[in-house]
Amino acid sequence: MTVAATAPARERKYKTAEKLIHNICLTVLPMTSDSFAPYGEIIGERGNVDIDLDGGNVNLVTQTVESRPLSFDFLGRHQRTEQVFVPIGGTKSIIAVAPPSSQNNALPDVKKMAAFLIDGTRAFKLHRGTWHASAFPLDEYATFLVLDREGTLEEDFDLRDLKTSFGVVVNIQQ
Repeated sequence: MTVAATAPARERKYKTAEKLIHNICLTVLPMTSDSFAPYGEIIGERGNVDIDLDGGNVNLVTQTVESRPLSFDFLGRHQRTEQVFVPIGGTKSIIAVAPPSSQNNALPDVKKMAAFLIDGTRAFKLHRGTWHASAFPLDEYATFLVLDREGTLEEDFDLRDLKTSFGVVVNIQQ
């Protein structure tokens, strides 16, 4: 009788723990002012750009990203700062983004994700709260000059696991 009572509980536990992973495929779009507007802003050759640092100090660093498969299952955002990325060396890359959200426990809107080609010649700014993955270099590596709020990675980094939150892995198709 004890065996019969525990068998259904194990079966229910197994079924609730089972989670299917779905793939989402993003096609790379050209990064134009209009197409990129929901996520950020393209900075022209000698264009001025206002950057919201939430009253913090400016942080300027270089970031080098190595080539890796065009797939991801995490997105991050910064709620207290915008970020400017300036490609160094003209290397082409791809950036995957989801629209900004300002609520504290918000999740990225995976249905509105997009991937854009960074042609290596123009800087761009991400709006405050824009969800993003690190750039995917199309060569061996890509280096960016990054301008944001001091302490951003230590104090203002909200990272979400897309597998856990949505059962999703995102692939980028060139």
